[in-house]
Amino acid sequence: MPLSSSEALRLVRECIPKMIENKHIPDDFDVINLCEKDLKVKSVCRLWAGMGYIYDVKIRGDVHIIVKHIVPPPTHSRSFGDERKASSYLVEANFYKHVAPLLIEQNQLSIPVPYHVENDSDKSITICMSRLEGSPGYLSDENQIQAALKWMATLHAATWGKVDKLVEEKGLQPIGSYWHLDTRPSEHDSMPRRGWEGRLKRAARAIDERLKRDPMQTVIHGDLKDANMLFSNNSVGIYDFQYCGRAPPTVDLAYFFCVAVGDADDAYLEFYLDQLSSLLDSPPTLVQLKESLAIAFCDFQRFMSGWGNWGSDISHHVIKVLNRLDNGTILPSEDAYREAML
Repeated sequence: MPLSSSEALRLVRECIPKMIENKHIPDDFDVINLCEKDLKVKSVCRLWAGMGYIYDVKIRGDVHIIVKHIVPPPTHSRSFGDERKASSYLVEANFYKHVAPLLIEQNQLSIPVPYHVENDSDKSITICMSRLEGSPGYLSDENQIQAALKWMATLHAATWGKVDKLVEEKGLQPIGSYWHLDTRPSEHDSMPRRGWEGRLKRAARAIDERLKRDPMQTVIHGDLKDANMLFSNNSVGIYDFQYCGRAPPTVDLAYFFCVAVGDADDAYLEFYLDQLSSLLDSPPTLVQLKESLAIAFCDFQRFMSGWGNWGSDISHHVIKVLNRLDNGTILPSEDAYREAML
């Protein structure tokens, strides 16, 4: 459904104060005479499951506002997947309204600047934000990979030790990422029952619980693929915060290495740790990161084994963990894997 000129004008007027505050338009911007003919509305893309659209609203030829307009299905007709997606947009609205301004001001994190957020409960959500500048990257360049890792470390360090409060008070995901076990029962049920994937299926709850009790808890992005990144001069801006929430930082790292980079190169993990250590008083050790990363690889593979594989092959990481837990032979129960994980 197109964004009407009248609605676009209304939203732009709501955005003007924050745009002036952030110096994205001059203080003397002529708001009074702003009219529909000053705007050009372009549909950028349709959202997952048809729950709305993203628009680019150009103001007087040179200023842009990105409008993300979400209209979830009525609550009485939502599937389990619909509910997961609809709640994720609420999380994204909460992130932009309550968390993003602090990350931008205090940590200089390159993310869209929120101008205006409207949340009409279950009926619709509208997020108006700045347009990130840059070009898509395919992470074949080491400088781009390092830029993304530095961005990650900045987010993780900024919210290290604060995540429970942010989840409770600001409404982020209780468990960050779109693939965690609580929200993917059908994918878990669809996993193969034989071979190493059958072993992974039975170990899935032990893996999930290990990540939930990991001492390294922070706010993760939850969908750190190259499609959500824009690069400019060896720096990166990142968007799409539907699944940001509580998890170990290795959940972001495992996903990033699998779907965007190719695999977990020790040099990249060490670079990330160097960046993180420069921002934390008590950073984790490389051994702690590697142990947690191995478990996070298992967790993401559990999702892919039931949904479909993409990115690089991480089965060697998974099988190594499984062999440590069960010596190559499937254990008799989920509880047996829980005990082995301890």
